[in-house]
Amino acid sequence: MGEHPAQDSPDPLPRSLAPLAGESLGGFLLRLSCRLRISPLHLARLTGCADNDAPQVFIRRSLLLGLDIGRFAQATRMSAEVASSLVLVSWADRYPPVARYLAKQEPRATNDGWLFATGHRYCPDCLAGDGSPVQRQYGGAWKKIWHLPIAFACPQHRRFLRESCPQAHPGYRGIWRLVPFPSACAEHPAECRLPLQGGRTGRHRPYCGIRLDQPSEDDPLRPGPEVLDAQERLLVLLSPQHSAADAARTFTDLRVIAALLCLSWPLAQDSMHPGLAAAVSQHVRLLGTGYSQPLDRQPNNVLATAGLLTAGVTVLNSPDPAATVARHIQSRRSGRPDPSAWARVLERHDSACSTAVQQAITWPVDLSPRGRGRTVHDG
Repeated sequence: MGEHPAQDSPDPLPRSLAPLAGESLGGFLLRLSCRLRISPLHLARLTGCADNDAPQVFIRRSLLLGLDIGRFAQATRMSAEVASSLVLVSWADRYPPVARYLAKQEPRATNDGWLFATGHRYCPDCLAGDGSPVQRQYGGAWKKIWHLPIAFACPQHRRFLRESCPQAHPGYRGIWRLVPFPSACAEHPAECRLPLQGGRTGRHRPYCGIRLDQPSEDDPLRPGPEVLDAQERLLVLLSPQHSAADAARTFTDLRVIAALLCLSWPLAQDSMHPGLAAAVSQHVRLLGTGYSQPLDRQPNNVLATAGLLTAGVTVLNSPDPAATVARHIQSRRSGRPDPSAWARVLERHDSACSTAVQQAITWPVDLSPRGRGRTVHDG
């Protein structure tokens, strides 16, 4: 399924590395490029990830969804099964936005607001490694899960994921890509590769270089037990030990419920930490800036995501989810976000929800053309 094969049969590299548990393709390229002392871009071409004419090879969907597994496995001396574990395709049967992208079920599937996280999230403790010889030399894994919007905390280190470099980059307006283009070889995979000055281009432009794997205790907020429990539940859904069909339904349920929580905000604010509630409030205000904003748009920061998804898990776990959902529908805000946006969410996702959530979200709502989005008793 490769989009940019470098050649028909890439030659096996003289040396390679074994992928780390949960590692992403971009993270593997960073570690291997450091070992081979070549740029990640050149390595991508050698391993069949990109051809020589692809100027924007490191757009995330190319690396995470368009890898030619066979060519890459041959070049890196690994099995096809191990190579496929580096990309999001391995979660296609569990995470609906990936399945829709691969099936091209929607004309603009690549713009699905929940296909990728808004930026590169990471846990500095994970990047610091586990102390083994290979991780002391090349660092820990840039994890595949960090590319998904449903990742907001690290349960192992009990912290929210970071989303940016500790050093400010005020002049830089591009997307923070894990492996930018163009990219020279860096000293360590955990170095920040953002340019030092905005607007500077060229293969050898100076980059930041700050190490992102330096743990600190200056995070303004730490996740509570309910947030960590919610994150653990979402991670379990991606495990082979969990039913793929149930996982897909649960992710859809949470997406719909998160949209409903925005529609009824601030009803749910007392159920979450004030710091998370403030982030969700800001997200809801952004949704209200225009009627074209989709109600189920992904929040643009970790704290708002954590607040909404943790509250969504709480709704699913409630003794009577139908009554809880009905209460949120009846308490929805007037004006913006546009109430008809709720009907559009239902039209897109209703059939993919679990039976319980389908009944809960459709029973109190009038979906007729004239009454779309209103509760039945609104008149």
